[in-house]
Amino acid sequence: METLEVQLDSYPDGSVEARNFRISSASVPEPGPGEVLVHLRRLGLNAGLANRIGGPDTDYGPGIHPGDVPASDGVIEVIHSRNAAFKAGDLAVRKSPWRGVDVATADELRIISAVDSDIPLESHLTILGHVGFTAYTGMVHVGGVQATDTVFVSGAAGGVGSCAVQFAKAIGASVVGSAGTAEKVHLLTQELSADAAFNHHDGPAAELLRGAAPDGINLFYDNVGGEQLEAALEVLRFRGRAVICGAASQYGKGGDRRGPANYTRLIYQELTLRGFTVTAHEDLRGEFEARVTQWLREGKVHSVHTVVDGFSHIPDAFASLLSGGNTGRMMVDCDS
Repeated sequence: METLEVQLDSYPDGSVEARNFRISSASVPEPGPGEVLVHLRRLGLNAGLANRIGGPDTDYGPGIHPGDVPASDGVIEVIHSRNAAFKAGDLAVRKSPWRGVDVATADELRIISAVDSDIPLESHLTILGHVGFTAYTGMVHVGGVQATDTVFVSGAAGGVGSCAVQFAKAIGASVVGSAGTAEKVHLLTQELSADAAFNHHDGPAAELLRGAAPDGINLFYDNVGGEQLEAALEVLRFRGRAVICGAASQYGKGGDRRGPANYTRLIYQELTLRGFTVTAHEDLRGEFEARVTQWLREGKVHSVHTVVDGFSHIPDAFASLLSGGNTGRMMVDCDS
């Protein structure tokens, strides 16, 4: 059987662009004993993957080099099974190579139960998916968000950020978010119920944050780094906490990455700055899925995503994600 796959074609000279990838044909072997043949239906894209292009192996996956097929989480449908635990038509979540049809082992698949069949496929890659799990782990367990907290989320209209905002609100906290367009600011305050939001292009981040949170913040959930991390360190109250999830403003900058120049505030304000990798917290997944599914059914949270139609548009969707062309999680509908 032949299928299509997306390979890295060349290292980027600066920002990652669609032209750095190529669409190629590939042969798909017959599934062996215990394996299943799967069709990719939805593919979720993560900005952090750009940091692995030409880089070393990380907890999130290997370095990506020309000829390699990247992988990110997707919803797949089983089309042929040689494993008793799966049958044709079953849906599951998998860390999926950017390949239309593939062979998978059972331990790669996290089945979507029939009980959840009413939940849209997109939700399994957003609020109930990897980005939701990342947001929940960082906000609830690493950050220890409380109903009495004022929380600042940078990159708040992105895949992880939009989930982090909603989880903090579901727990009862006050939330301030930053985004890069007026439309995304509107989304935060009108659709995600953030108490305040600002466009980080409108001025110095510290001034904008002080205007949105004049009494300071208790918890910072960072997806961006750079100037917004420095601003949060300025505005965090005594013994405030900062959770470092990502650094989108620094990806692809190599030796030009910028750290916080005001890090000594950690000393005088007794601040806590803590990073995390979600892969180290898999023991929380059952709790996360149960709690967030309940919030979802109660209408306290919902999926926020941007969908690009067509498998062949994966490179364009990924480049658009890196340039801020998404609201919520960027994903590709591979059925189209």
